[in-house]
Amino acid sequence: MLKLTKIFRDEFGHTDKSFGQHFLVNGHYLNEIAETLGIDEDTNIVEIGPGCGALTLKFLERGAHVTAVEIDKKLVDFLERYLFFHDNLEIINDDFLNIDKYQLPPRFSFAGNLPYNLSTKILMKTTAFHSQIDKMIFMFQKEVASRINAVPNTKDYSWISVISQYFFDIKKIRNIAGGNFWPKTKVNSTVLLFTPRNRYFQDNSKEKEFIEMVKKSFVSKRKTLKNNLIKDIPDIEKILEELFNNKSIRAEQISLEGFITLYERIYT
Repeated sequence: MLKLTKIFRDEFGHTDKSFGQHFLVNGHYLNEIAETLGIDEDTNIVEIGPGCGALTLKFLERGAHVTAVEIDKKLVDFLERYLFFHDNLEIINDDFLNIDKYQLPPRFSFAGNLPYNLSTKILMKTTAFHSQIDKMIFMFQKEVASRINAVPNTKDYSWISVISQYFFDIKKIRNIAGGNFWPKTKVNSTVLLFTPRNRYFQDNSKEKEFIEMVKKSFVSKRKTLKNNLIKDIPDIEKILEELFNNKSIRAEQISLEGFITLYERIYT
């Protein structure tokens, strides 16, 4: 079996810090991630940031067709040299944030160990492919995963919680300590599994307006909701009293369903 991370380490000796590269090396966790997706020969996987291909190889060996999106040309060359014998692999050398739906299969599952500094932006980008997605499995910095999966009235609850849960049902798979990566890191990670939900708004313009309203609601967590939205909605106090029986309610107290109700009361 190819030990791709070891080969890469022996060949190059380091990763590129500008891309936030830390490669998972624990084989047990690599297998668990691959098994969680329930892969067979009909599975299409889009892997964001395959790195030196340790997880990619797990997918390929299970028969999946993998579209690997990798920004680092050095890693693209490495993957092409060591995985050339897998005809079920396609590599796109580009920033995932530049990818559009026509470059990806009609149906697929996302996977990836996301760079910490871009993970939220990448997660939001995946919503553009919502109708094509079967599942997604991503690794995040533990604190970011906690915000994504947070519930109302907790310190981690934020706009990213509301928007992520609008698009997906989310399940925590496990935490992974930093010693399971190369290079080792002091940061702990969390693996999350996402399953697409039916989107409430079928009109794209309404959905975009709803997302902007949610983001504005959390602009300053120290402020009440009325103070975050007052410039846009003159009678916001009356509306909040009517819907929540609390004109001084804060955004972190409102559920996804509450935000949908608020949007419909304001904009429809």
